[in-house]
Amino acid sequence: MDEPNGHDGLTDATRMMLKDLSKSMLRLHKTLLDAAKIDYEAQHGRIISVNHYFQLVIDDEHFSWLRKISALIALIDEAVSIRRPATESEALGLFNEARLLLNFEDADEQFNNKFQSALAANRDAVINHNDALTFVNGRD
Repeated sequence: MDEPNGHDGLTDATRMMLKDLSKSMLRLHKTLLDAAKIDYEAQHGRIISVNHYFQLVIDDEHFSWLRKISALIALIDEAVSIRRPATESEALGLFNEARLLLNFEDADEQFNNKFQSALAANRDAVINHNDALTFVNGRD
């Protein structure tokens, strides 16, 4: 449906699909982040505070590949916000970006390799990954 300004307004169905995609990707991200934390602590010792952990997630190279997922989740959440709702075209772009990430088709080969390695090592991540894929595969 076109809005008066000529943009294709976000439908309720698309908004719900984006919300579901965000929830699914959040579960995947948390699983991957928890695994990365365990790996980090095995290499560097126990992380002693939440603030230190937060700073590591933001700044440390060990967690950097996960930022691509968290950034996409933030964009999806912004798209469904009442403050600045996305258009259907923007939503399709977000679904496509998620599809590229989740299908290891991102231009960043280092991300793809780390993501595939993380999934190979974590059954729960595979389950969450498969769940997220249901929201993006088959959409064009």
